Amino acid sequence: MAYCDSTEDMNFDLTKREFRDTPRSRYDWPIPDSPSICVYGFSFTVDHAMICQRGDLILQRHNEIRDLEAELLDMVCYDLAIEPTLQPLAGEELNRGANTATDARLDEHSRGFWERQGAALFYTLVCHPNADSYKELSPKQIYKLHEDEKKRKYASRIISVQNGTFTPLALTTTGGMSQRYHSRLAELISTKKQEDYAIAIAWIRRKVSFAILRTALVCLRGKRSRRRQTNFQDNDLEIEKELAGLTKCF
Repeated sequence: MAYCDSTEDMNFDLTKREFRDTPRSRYDWPIPDSPSICVYGFSFTVDHAMICQRGDLILQRHNEIRDLEAELLDMVCYDLAIEPTLQPLAGEELNRGANTATDARLDEHSRGFWERQGAALFYTLVCHPNADSYKELSPKQIYKLHEDEKKRKYASRIISVQNGTFTPLALTTTGGMSQRYHSRLAELISTKKQEDYAIAIAWIRRKVSFAILRTALVCLRGKRSRRRQTNFQDNDLEIEKELAGLTKCF
């Protein structure tokens, strides 16, 4: 395992505001210099910031975690693909609730994760455990709720059509993560790097935890203003360049 000299090299550094926002967001303390009302009229709290669909910040959060998990998979597996389209159905009978869309996608595909040369497909999801819909559920129940839902949608199709395994990766905005998947990942990394398992799993947890933290802070402070719609389809770039007084191509 490669080690770096500083937290900045490891991408574990935080700005002053991020450092101060971290415990406040974790314990739902007041956030200084934050709006009291969301731009779309909702009361702006830490919990609202973690679930607000405006500004594509939740999508960015998902994509950041997805890409990190793909990088970790790439260390120990092969035939890696991000957002692979599933093979089309050809009359297979799937369970009720299965996703049968022709353009259905998952988050990652690799080979050699659970078994030698075997195809493994993954779905990454990040939820906020303090949302109202989870108030009566324990963390374990929240993970199981999402994992079972994704298995209903994809597991039978992956097994029947892709001849592979399906693993949903459930993570939370407070730093919780899927244990079985990351334990297996640590086993593979420790074997390849000839490191102790304890070192590998600790390294993975730090990487994933900081990625979750950073994306949560983006949801907390990110811009959610209404977008101004602009149509660039018919713009003449040469004319606009001349009007701007530009003499060289940019």
